[in-house]
Amino acid sequence: MQMNYQTILSKLKCFKVVFILLILIVPYKIQAQNNDWKVPEEAQKIENTLEKSDRVLNGGKQIFGQLCSVCHGKAGAGDGITAAALNPKPADLTSVAFQEQSDGTIYYKIREGRPPMPGFKTQLSEQQTWAIVHFIRSLKKEETKNK
Repeated sequence: MQMNYQTILSKLKCFKVVFILLILIVPYKIQAQNNDWKVPEEAQKIENTLEKSDRVLNGGKQIFGQLCSVCHGKAGAGDGITAAALNPKPADLTSVAFQEQSDGTIYYKIREGRPPMPGFKTQLSEQQTWAIVHFIRSLKKEETKNK
């Protein structure tokens, strides 16, 4: 009987190891699949219809602070207070890779969203969304600004 007990314990230990490995590996696989955010080609070509001004930038900054900074952080680096709990992680909006995206691509992502990021097309007007795009453009890192 004791031999059966040890066999059961051994199998349980193996099961625990496999279970823990699955818990650690699966989220990374899912994140890797989700990081490729496909934006329709026609959306990528949309141009910002809102003229950039101090008033527009300040409006975009205010909306960003209310809706976006909780995940993307105040400076847009993807380090907001909820970022650690999200999968995939919020984008670093200051990065070269993000800033190289078209205005239409950024506009589309804000309007449509994708889990865990909500879409804001029912909460924001087109003008407000374009103001956020202008504000995000102002978050460029220095090496991006100098390109």
